[in-house]
Amino acid sequence: MLIVAMLLVAVAPQPSIGISGGPIFFRESGRAGVGSGPLMRVDVGYPIAERAAAELWLTGAMESAPPAKPGDRALVAAGGGARLLVARLDPEAKIGLWLHGGAGWGFPVDGDGRHGPMGFGGALVTFQPFLKRFTLGLEADAVAWRSALGMAVLPSLRCAF
Repeated sequence: MLIVAMLLVAVAPQPSIGISGGPIFFRESGRAGVGSGPLMRVDVGYPIAERAAAELWLTGAMESAPPAKPGDRALVAAGGGARLLVARLDPEAKIGLWLHGGAGWGFPVDGDGRHGPMGFGGALVTFQPFLKRFTLGLEADAVAWRSALGMAVLPSLRCAF
C-alpha cells in the first residue's frame, strides 16, 4: 500500500510556487521619457497538461518617473496566467523554453494613477538543477498597464510542492 501511495505522489501533477523579480522599464503615452524600477511577481501554478500550467499571480512594481516628468508610482496587481512549454533544449529535458503570459487588474498604491487592466507576456527559459522540485529561470516580458507599455527581465525560482 505504501509503495502505491509513493508512486501516485511521484506521478501526480505537483502544484508549484514561483517568485521572480528584476528591472522593469515603462513608457507611458502622453509622458516624455522612460520610467524604470523593480518588479516582483509571486505565482501559484498547477499543471493542466504535460506541457501547460495555469497559475494565479500577484505582482508589485515601483516606477521612478523619467527626469523630465517627476511623479514616482507604486503598483500592486493580481490576475491569472498560463505557461506553455514550447521546446526542450537538451536531451536530458533539463532546459526548457516556455511561453508565459497573464492578465489581471492593477491598483496604484502610491503616486498618481488609476486602477486598470494589467497584462504581461513573454519567453521564459528554465533550467532544472539536480534537485527535481526546483527550477531556475530567466524571463523577458512585455508588460502593459493602462496606457503604459514596458519590458521586464526577471530571474525566477520555482518550487513544486
